[in-house]
Amino acid sequence: MAMFRNLKLLLWKNFILKKRKTLVTVLEILMPLLFCAVIIYLRFGSLPRKRPPVDYKVIDITSLPEFFNQFPLKNKFQLVYIPSKSETLKNITEMVKDFFTVEFEG
Repeated sequence: MAMFRNLKLLLWKNFILKKRKTLVTVLEILMPLLFCAVIIYLRFGSLPRKRPPVDYKVIDITSLPEFFNQFPLKNKFQLVYIPSKSETLKNITEMVKDFFTVEFEG
C-alpha cells in the first residue's frame, strides 16, 4: 500500500508543478507534435525521383593514372597499408609492390 501512496503523491506533485508552469507544459506537448508534423510533411512532400541508369566509362587499372606523372618524384610512391596477419592481404601488397615498383618503409 505504501507504494501506491508514494505513486499518488508523486503524481500529485507532478500535477501541481505542471499547473504552475502552464507555458512550459504547453510547449512540452506542442513541440513534439510540431516536430512530428514537420517530419511527416518532409516525408510525404518529397517524392522519389526516377533517374535513368548511369554507365561509367571503363578505367584502365593496369597503370597509374596520368595525374601521378605530374609530380616531381614521378616514380617514387609509397604504399601505405594496415599490417595484418592475413595471407591474402600480404599477397595483394606484394603484387602491388612488384607491379607498380612501390617503395616500402619499415
